[in-house]
Amino acid sequence: MIAYPYVLLAVGLLIVVIGSLLAGVSAASTSRQPPISARMKDAEIAKQLRPQERIPFPALMVGFGLMCVVASLVWRFGGLIR
Repeated sequence: MIAYPYVLLAVGLLIVVIGSLLAGVSAASTSRQPPISARMKDAEIAKQLRPQERIPFPALMVGFGLMCVVASLVWRFGGLIR
């Protein structure tokens, strides 16, 4: 029972690192979009310029890992605040 906050902290940090690595790999593969040219239709140009409409999976992983880290720290040091 005493080790649970530390295990949660370690798991959270591991998830943050894996999510960061996945974000770097996925950003490198999606950054090679074709440039906008005069022959493109307006709908294609608008589609390329529109920001992403969904949250990428690596961002969710990093967010979940940070929540694990915060929960671990609150769990561990929450009793010291009282």
